[in-house]
Amino acid sequence: MDTTLTLPTPAPSLARTPRATPVPPGRAALMVLGLWSIPAAVALGQAYLEQILTARPVDWHHTLWTTLPNWYLWAFLTPLVLVLARRFAPGRASVATLIPVHAAGLVGLLGLHALGSVAVFAIAGLPADWTWGTFWTHYTIRFHVNALAYGLAVAVVWTVDARQRAQERERNEAALRTELAEAELRALKMQLRPHFLFNTLHAIGATVRKGETDHAIGMLTRLGDLLRLALEHDGSQEVPLRQELDLLERYLDLEAIRFGDRLTTTIEADPEARAALVPSWIVQPLVENALKHAIAPDPGPGHIAIRARRETDRLIVDVQDSGPGLGRSMSRAPSHGVGLANTRSRLAKLYGAAASLDLLSDDGLCARLTLPYQQA
Repeated sequence: MDTTLTLPTPAPSLARTPRATPVPPGRAALMVLGLWSIPAAVALGQAYLEQILTARPVDWHHTLWTTLPNWYLWAFLTPLVLVLARRFAPGRASVATLIPVHAAGLVGLLGLHALGSVAVFAIAGLPADWTWGTFWTHYTIRFHVNALAYGLAVAVVWTVDARQRAQERERNEAALRTELAEAELRALKMQLRPHFLFNTLHAIGATVRKGETDHAIGMLTRLGDLLRLALEHDGSQEVPLRQELDLLERYLDLEAIRFGDRLTTTIEADPEARAALVPSWIVQPLVENALKHAIAPDPGPGHIAIRARRETDRLIVDVQDSGPGLGRSMSRAPSHGVGLANTRSRLAKLYGAAASLDLLSDDGLCARLTLPYQQA
């Protein structure tokens, strides 16, 4: 009978969100000119159609100089619009302040716009003189259009800034969530060390009490080698499987002294599997669980086989023991052990639903890790 026990996993953890890159000044200027070119082109087309429909000859000199500068002057005034819009924006100033400030800003900017229009007319050789009457004519002739242009420009700035602030909040929240997830992963990873160390020292103590001093010394020596190797690669959440198997071989060498001829092990992994990234210290708890529940209680010989293979976009790692399986030892369920519960939590935080830990009971117990295949 084949019994499968699948561990649930929560939603995937969030990835880091890249930060926004400031727009270079030259590119920003081109963008502003491009945006104001849209109403400029519309106004030019409208003036051209009016002359065609009224059967008047098209005076391109007059049409171009009286149409396009009106909008390109706004391109030059855009930096002032930006300053006013950003300094006096909803959330930064009250409505009682916004209305008079932007009314004054509109009056002032339209005055600058009118001065620019008079200068353009003078440069183009069109009727213009520096008198109050001429200035007032240029100020009022397109007042409604220019007032609308100012209002739309301010609204666009407010909308873009609000969107950028929202995106920045999302980036900050995502970064905080990622940092929290990484801290939790580090805590889970560190939780294994004292658990493993306690179990190993307990086994060494039991060996000493039996009077097997040489075996105890050998276990302590191999424990030191194992801890030194683990500390050398302590900074990474993920490591190549070949590195994990190297650490596992050191651990099995240590346990071989304890169990002697009772324990035999095999490790099989194809080259693609050995090159795959796996969470560091992820296989050892499964082997430790097999030793504790399958090998230690049985005075007879026992075997543990570790096999790893790639299946399309997945990596499969099996830890198979020769013990009684789940049928006769339901206490081996993952919720009853620190190592397996820790493994489940780490898989969930790193890969979400893309990874799983299954316990398969058939001719012993097989703890199967299924991970997304990522080459180191």
